Amino acid sequence: MNSQDKWFVLKLAAKTVRRVAVFVIIAISTLSITHAQTDSWYVEIGAGPVFSSELSQSGFNFDTSCYPGRTECQPGNGYRWYYQIPTDAGFAFRFGAGKEQGSLRIDANVKYSSQNLEQVFSNLTFLDGSDYPAYDPSSGVQSTVTTTIGRLQVSSFRLNVFLSLLPELRMLRPYIGVGGGAARGVVTGLYFEERFSCIGPPCKGDISSYDSLHDEDLSDTILLGVGHAGFEYTLTNRILAGIRISYTLLQRISGEGTYAEHKIPNLANTTTFSEANLTTVMATVRYRL
Repeated sequence: MNSQDKWFVLKLAAKTVRRVAVFVIIAISTLSITHAQTDSWYVEIGAGPVFSSELSQSGFNFDTSCYPGRTECQPGNGYRWYYQIPTDAGFAFRFGAGKEQGSLRIDANVKYSSQNLEQVFSNLTFLDGSDYPAYDPSSGVQSTVTTTIGRLQVSSFRLNVFLSLLPELRMLRPYIGVGGGAARGVVTGLYFEERFSCIGPPCKGDISSYDSLHDEDLSDTILLGVGHAGFEYTLTNRILAGIRISYTLLQRISGEGTYAEHKIPNLANTTTFSEANLTTVMATVRYRL
């Protein structure tokens, strides 16, 4: 190799070294900036619709009364009742704060959701499950039943872990997450009223002593588990906006109440709502501190 060739090789090598050095400096700077962005605390807000699968309601008491207007009178140890509970779409919002480290995020948040419920009667049996006697139209007894139900309200505290599926340099980043926590589940406006009256013979006199009234909100502290999937779009180095779909499984909500009016004074009853599956679709905004 002559001196001219050596000079060319040295010149090429020097250019290559300079380019590599510039690349390394840029890479280090980029990584430093990225690290500063992703090693930070943040706050987040979110809001959107909530949907739920149909619930089921069951309840029981230890009422030993035999009620008029039935084909037979065989008082048992109590009664059981069943309803189907269709749900309407509701609204949910959350506020959270957490720590972001690279592609991993851990946060704590509070969330509230509320949705209207409906009540469809299914069945009534004795406590042991045997059939309740049919209504006797020739008894002259009229029984008027009114039942209503309000809303399912869930206030929860949750811990979540999120994992971004693409590098920080991407403007649009999908992610997944899981979490768990505790909630206060409330079913409002749980109302039952039954009134008895005579509309003809052989029924005579006042039979209102068989009337009953129950009007309470049912509440319970329960556990929950949740899974997430969503994406975020980087608006600025500090502000990210996105969409998150969350699926939450709630434990059964159960509680005991007391009749405001009943043939047996201070008679208690127990009502249980089945496990609820809540799906929320939230618009989120996250701010890096």
